[in-house]
Amino acid sequence: MGTLGTAIYLAVVFVGGWWLTTRGIPKAAAGIGRRLGFRMRMTPITAKRIQRFKRIKRGYWSFLFLSITFVISLFLELIVNHRPLAIGFKGRVAFPAVEEWAGKALFFLPISSFHSRKDFGQAGENEVDYAFFRKCIENPDALRPEIRKAEEKMRRAEKRFKRLSPPGKDASEFQRERYARRKAAYEKRKGQYETVLAARKDFESGEAWILPTLYPFSPNKVRTDIEERPPNSPSLELGIPLGTTTSGRDVLVLLLYGYRISVAFALIVAFVGYFVGILVGGIQGYFGGWVDILSQRFVEIWGSIPFLFTIMLIGSLMTPNFLMLAVLMIVLRSWLGITFYVRGEFYREKAKDYVQAAIGAGVSDWKIIVKHILPNAMVPVVTFAPFGIVAYIGSLVSLDYLGFGLPPGTPSWGALLRMGLENVKFHPYLVTVPVVALSLTLFMVVMVGEAVREAFDPKVFSRLR
Repeated sequence: MGTLGTAIYLAVVFVGGWWLTTRGIPKAAAGIGRRLGFRMRMTPITAKRIQRFKRIKRGYWSFLFLSITFVISLFLELIVNHRPLAIGFKGRVAFPAVEEWAGKALFFLPISSFHSRKDFGQAGENEVDYAFFRKCIENPDALRPEIRKAEEKMRRAEKRFKRLSPPGKDASEFQRERYARRKAAYEKRKGQYETVLAARKDFESGEAWILPTLYPFSPNKVRTDIEERPPNSPSLELGIPLGTTTSGRDVLVLLLYGYRISVAFALIVAFVGYFVGILVGGIQGYFGGWVDILSQRFVEIWGSIPFLFTIMLIGSLMTPNFLMLAVLMIVLRSWLGITFYVRGEFYREKAKDYVQAAIGAGVSDWKIIVKHILPNAMVPVVTFAPFGIVAYIGSLVSLDYLGFGLPPGTPSWGALLRMGLENVKFHPYLVTVPVVALSLTLFMVVMVGEAVREAFDPKVFSRLR
């Protein structure tokens, strides 16, 4: 991909991310909400708060940057992937990167991104070597070593096969099976040789083409295109802007995929945890009495469970995956803190005249909780949510750093930090890169939280009014 093509690709990626963040996703969410029966209208108070938030530039621009980059990261398989967007060979066309992304987005459907070597002019039954395929398009002579290797394997299989005579009528079952196995092995090697030999002509005639991604490397693939032994220091000349790890994986790729995992984990834990916390706190504050006393004692006892030690104990018995870690974080920790604030807000709002009027009018308890009190009790939820996200990102990074987090091989900032500290003396970039990325991300999330807190401050709102 040339310079112009790369620039166009980048422009499409950022414009698409900006449109999805500011237009597409909000409109889709509003449409879904209306179909579910919710009134998706902004109240005058909320509109003033949002305008106040937009005027706080440090928070607003941090929010835009984080939102756009996270939305773009949801499509990383189409941007940073060793699998190409499209590949063609002798009339056969496949879309490996698109299939991989669709398989992850639609995880409930059996979508495979695997394509066999034999279907694209390479010997073997494994997945296509896309980097070698691209190299052969640029220079068909690159197939010569592959042809020689396939020919040698065919000759060896032929020798082994021709040492045996065809089994006669009196041959044993073992002799028949051995003959059949060697014959099949010879035919397989011969077919692979013929495939590679014919592939060179197809590459020379231009019947092969490939459309790679913007950065054609994956988090679990070793950078075999670099001759030096890893870890490799950052080098634009070698095509490794942030270097490689001790195992030869690209640090930039790990950083991008790790960003998606960290932010997605924090958002899921915050959203589900706050939903549970709002529900529990709302019930406590609205009904009060024995409901509040008993549930509050349970919350206090549950909150005394040592979260980190519990996770470490579970992590030592089994290797938790992304979903299991999120569930453990939600169940053990994320819903607890917000219950206290929501409970207090419900106690305060329940004593007001509009709630008593609704109760007197015979409005159901659930409707009073959801439509009357909850919208006026959301200030602490919105205010503390960004700081909760900071805590959950830090928790995941800490668990990965300690070795009790995501499975080995998963792109993770915590794993990068651990590797960096193990090699800080000779390869300091391995710790500098993830520390800078983590610091900037948490700093911007804190800026968003500060701006939200200021925009939703009741004293500020009273001045605006």
